[in-house]
Amino acid sequence: MKNLVIIIGTVILGTIIVNTMILGDGNSLKTAASGIVEKGNAAIMENLTFGTSPS
Repeated sequence: MKNLVIIIGTVILGTIIVNTMILGDGNSLKTAASGIVEKGNAAIMENLTFGTSPS
């Protein structure tokens, strides 16, 4: 019985951590990663030229 309580508690704690750190809004890892990818894509697109021949 004690092992079952420990397992259930671990699962609940893991769920809370994932929801707050990774899937949460605002300062979550998902939001931070999205911002980094957005800035990276903007920097890459800024330096690319399409449809012109190199001189």
